[in-house]
Amino acid sequence: MNRISRSVTTIYRTERLIARRRLAVIQNQTILMALAALVAVIGLALFNLCFYLLLSAWLSPAAAAGILGVLNVVLAAVLASSAARMNVEQEIASAVEVRDMAIADLETEIESIGGDMRQVIGVLKSVPKDPFGSLMTVLLPILTALLKKK
Repeated sequence: MNRISRSVTTIYRTERLIARRRLAVIQNQTILMALAALVAVIGLALFNLCFYLLLSAWLSPAAAAGILGVLNVVLAAVLASSAARMNVEQEIASAVEVRDMAIADLETEIESIGGDMRQVIGVLKSVPKDPFGSLMTVLLPILTALLKKK
């Protein structure tokens, strides 16, 4: 029973860790997307004004505005693509592996207990036929199951 409770505790803790990491990545992506939007707005305001004045000395006002618009969109795309490249799966791979191992251990333990219980039930079914003779055959699987768990 100790292995079952340990496996359940491990599964619970790794699920919490996985959920926390996924939430952290989503928070970081949201922050970077908001930062990208803020940079884009500030870029539109400041760079456009500065470079517009600079470019309008060499080019027509329409060409200067077009060049500045393209530069701002490229900057926003670079920030958005870096936020989209974040991947939670790489960060939680070890926690997922531990969780899967705990689940497999739990399944093995439950199957083992099921086999022991089938033996006890089989012996208990033979008790009505010979109550005194099957006392040892009843106690033996029970004691074996109890001693095996410790």
